[in-house]
Amino acid sequence: MTLEEYVIKRKREDGINEFDLEKRMENTRICVNYIFEYFNDYLDTHPADEKTALHEQKVDKYRKILSQYSPEVQDWLISLYSSYGKYIHKHLMNLLTDDYFLLYDSEAEFRALSYEVYPKAVKKFKFLEGQSEMVFRFIKDAHRIRNSFHTYDDFYISDEINEWIYETYNRHGVNIYKFCEEWVHYFFSYPDLWPKGHKKKSKYYEERSKYSGVNLNDSLFWDYDYKQKSNLFGLDSIYRGMPKKSFVRGKKQELEATLMYCWLHGVERDDEYWCEYSQTVLGV
Repeated sequence: MTLEEYVIKRKREDGINEFDLEKRMENTRICVNYIFEYFNDYLDTHPADEKTALHEQKVDKYRKILSQYSPEVQDWLISLYSSYGKYIHKHLMNLLTDDYFLLYDSEAEFRALSYEVYPKAVKKFKFLEGQSEMVFRFIKDAHRIRNSFHTYDDFYISDEINEWIYETYNRHGVNIYKFCEEWVHYFFSYPDLWPKGHKKKSKYYEERSKYSGVNLNDSLFWDYDYKQKSNLFGLDSIYRGMPKKSFVRGKKQELEATLMYCWLHGVERDDEYWCEYSQTVLGV
């Protein structure tokens, strides 16, 4: 951005009203600070010959990590890394804690989330101040990348469910399969979320429980009974809290089947029970 564009953006972000004469002195100070920010923080003031070959190698390595991001977001993240040595994409990803982030499909949702993430990011990294728009664009990119299908996503649940998953992805940019896959791995790691009727002691429970200091809530000590007939994988609560978008409304059974598939093909391996389940529930 030019200096003029930068000042306009910062003024809009901070809600500065230059016609408020009572705040003339305060606004003068703030706008002068914008100019200092532009030249000292926004522009890369370091000449290329000050950067060592080793530094450039690290930057190139980081660029490869960011290969799936848009060029604009890549350049922003790399400039921050070059200046401050921080993998900002990791820190921002850690702030995306909404369980239903992968189901977002509107600008309004991304924008609202950016309003939550931005002040948290600035509190941790002061140099992100004035970068709210780039945080917003990063969030949209992160959503796109996390929702993408990969070469190893070769799955078949049923004709109808596969069609629903791919149609939802093509129309809304939402990957139902990825949402279910991430949820079952999270669910597996937290046995304290499992209903008592779904929870069985594993073969390690008696052996390790004799020792003091052992965390018996660790998933190592419990087996999940996925052959239960209701509320599998905490579906009742996640479906109740799920935003009722058109592509999930009335799809609770389809979600259960997708969760079951992800569990039996990713968390545990039980082809025999998957055949039984799919025949009974899906008629496949």
